[in-house]
Amino acid sequence: MTHAQKRPLRTLACVATVTGSLFALPAWAADLNIEVNHSRLHALGQAASTIIVGNPAIADVSVSNSNTLVVFGRSYGTTNLIALDAGGRQIANLDVSVTEPRSTAMTFNRGAAQTSYSCAPRCVRVINPADGTEATDGLLATTKGVTSLGDEAAAASNE
Repeated sequence: MTHAQKRPLRTLACVATVTGSLFALPAWAADLNIEVNHSRLHALGQAASTIIVGNPAIADVSVSNSNTLVVFGRSYGTTNLIALDAGGRQIANLDVSVTEPRSTAMTFNRGAAQTSYSCAPRCVRVINPADGTEATDGLLATTKGVTSLGDEAAAASNE
C-alpha cells in the first residue's frame, strides 16, 4: 500500500476512535441509579471494612454483610460512595445518582408550590423532598398521628 492510500485509512481510524469515545458513556452516567425513597443492593468484589459516602443527605448506605451494601436514595442529586478493605485500600468507588420515581408518580404544580402523589392504583399523597414545606409538614403530622395510634395499640396489647 502506498503512503497516499494509508492516509484515508488512518484518518478513518482516528475518527472512529474519537467518535467511539465520545458516545461510549455520557458524562452524567452513574454506577448506581436509585429512585428517591428506594433501596438497591450492591455486591462488592471483596470484603469492605470502611464505607464512605460523599453526601449522606443524598444517599445512605448500610452494610448487609462484608460484601453487600444496601444503598438508600434519600434526596435528589449525585454523590459518591467509596469502599475500603481492612488494609485501607480502595475496593470500590461508585458514582450514585438519586432520581425521581419513574412509575406511578404524579406531580401537581400550583404557582411555585409542588405536591407529589403516587397513583397505584389510586392517587395518595407522598413525601417528596422537592415539595413545598407546608404540604409536607401536614402529611408528616398526619402520618405521625396514625403511627402513634398503632404504637399505643401495640403497647396496650403487651400490658
